Amino acid sequence: MNLEAKRQFAIIACAVGLGAVAAILTGNHIEGNIKKATAKLSQEYETKQIKPLQRDLETLRKEIKQLASRQVVIAGSGQDSQSQTPSVPKSSLALRTPAGKRAYTVMIDSLSAVGGLINPGDYVDVLAHMEIPIQHKTGKNTITSMVFQNAQILAVGTNLQAPGGYEKQQEARSLNITFALTPEEASLMSFIEKNGKMQLILRAPAETETEIMQAASWGALSEYVFEKQGTELLVPHTQMPLEAVTTGGDAPTTFIDIYRGGVRN
Repeated sequence: MNLEAKRQFAIIACAVGLGAVAAILTGNHIEGNIKKATAKLSQEYETKQIKPLQRDLETLRKEIKQLASRQVVIAGSGQDSQSQTPSVPKSSLALRTPAGKRAYTVMIDSLSAVGGLINPGDYVDVLAHMEIPIQHKTGKNTITSMVFQNAQILAVGTNLQAPGGYEKQQEARSLNITFALTPEEASLMSFIEKNGKMQLILRAPAETETEIMQAASWGALSEYVFEKQGTELLVPHTQMPLEAVTTGGDAPTTFIDIYRGGVRN
């Protein structure tokens, strides 16, 4: 190879090397520009998304502060009315008592209170076992009668709303049951409490009807068993008291004339 050919070969090799270096530098430059553009676009996107959210949050904070200040003003202006009528908490028994009714509490043994299986909000019928004095005689006559129907229970002990608690109620010997009663019913309940014993009968939630029922007695039991079972029970009959009547004179006479030895006495 002559000198001229070597020179041309060297020029070509140098040109190829320079081209390769230029290509590498150009690629690095382009990649750098792409990264810069991508970062810029990403920053601009985040700025456009975050700034509106920050503005919305700041607006919400201002609105919350304004509402809080308004509530403080309203509470301050209502202090006079609140001083006249004290506020009542939502769990208050007074708020749970229906209009026209009164909250009346009785102590009843757990077994008579449906075995303790009752809750506030339940409705019950109330049976009364009472001892009624017998007129003109010593002793008392015990009767059983339905006295109240569909009576609402407001509380069991201090429980105003929570269901359950049956185990503790069953373990207790007696329970304090608070009813919603009319003033007249409350008065009669107090009388029954002092002169007899009560028993509760739990109602189904959908059962709201009431019916007229006669007092339980030997006669009523005999009629019921005969009507439902066809069995006639031999039960004691209540004797009517014998009362004296006046025939116009001073001395009273009775319905029965007594004869001794064929002579009227």
